[in-house]
Amino acid sequence: MKKILLFFILFLFIFIHTFSQDKKVNIPQADPAVKILYTVPGSGSTENSNIFEVKPTPELKINGIFDEEIKTHPLIIQDKKSNIIAKICFSYNNNGLYLFADVIDKSPGLNKNLKENINMGDSIELFFEFGRVYHIGIRSTEKKELWNWTLQSNIDRDNTIYKKTKSGYIIECQIPWHNFMTGCLCSLRNKELNFNVIINNKTWNNKIIKYKWCRKDEDKETEACRKIVFR
Repeated sequence: MKKILLFFILFLFIFIHTFSQDKKVNIPQADPAVKILYTVPGSGSTENSNIFEVKPTPELKINGIFDEEIKTHPLIIQDKKSNIIAKICFSYNNNGLYLFADVIDKSPGLNKNLKENINMGDSIELFFEFGRVYHIGIRSTEKKELWNWTLQSNIDRDNTIYKKTKSGYIIECQIPWHNFMTGCLCSLRNKELNFNVIINNKTWNNKIIKYKWCRKDEDKETEACRKIVFR
């Protein structure tokens, strides 16, 4: 009996340890040569709430023009003075997750980093809890680069367009569901899922300002501290 009990305790310890490790997200350490300024945005507009709703759009055309009929309001990211930094519209269909981001940036396109370092320049970071928290990065440059920190791989078969504008840049992107290890949102619809968005803005003097939708780092490991609901 003692041997069986010891074996059961050992098995339980290994199971708990493995399960907890699976949810960890490997967030790279900052380059000491780059000074990072963390700016936590406020939530001064009615578009911002602790729960963000996303509704499906059957037909989504990725052409760098916002001509989709999105049924929900955009997510608004602001700085400390309540200036709008970004408006991001989210939707989805059978082909994957969709976003159209209109970002204010005085020095757009400053990012030559690859893979796990793409958040060390102009970029957008996304955090979605699809079973576990997926940390996704989109480099904000003409030469696209999308990275999945959770799976430690590039995003596969995305459709992404980047364009500079008079005030910054836009990114239109659709990420297929298999990059989140799922074929659809069938089991996750109408559930409150952990979620966050970060806009990384690199300046000419080699500083990075991180504008976060979430007000505070409730989860310092994953940064996913607000909720999203897919209807």
